[in-house]
Amino acid sequence: MTEAELEDHIRRACAGLGILRFHIPDARGMSRGMPDDLLIGRHGILWRECKSFRGRLTSEQRKVGYALQALGQDWDWWTPADWLSGRIEQELEAIR
Repeated sequence: MTEAELEDHIRRACAGLGILRFHIPDARGMSRGMPDDLLIGRHGILWRECKSFRGRLTSEQRKVGYALQALGQDWDWWTPADWLSGRIEQELEAIR
């Protein structure tokens, strides 16, 4: 599963659950490290970076993520393995 395919699964899941999804496909003109997705549900907000099976976080992405966590925000990253295990759907359901 590619990163684009993972993002498509997430987009469809969010639409089905009524979760607002703000996706940043191209962060040119922004500071580096902004997570791919900001997901807003009635019961919470998730900041998520999406990676392929082989994808790795950049140092900027980790820096932003750890800063968000320090502020009490729910930041993490997802891979296709997280979709296949059901983790992504569980986390989306929790903020629904």
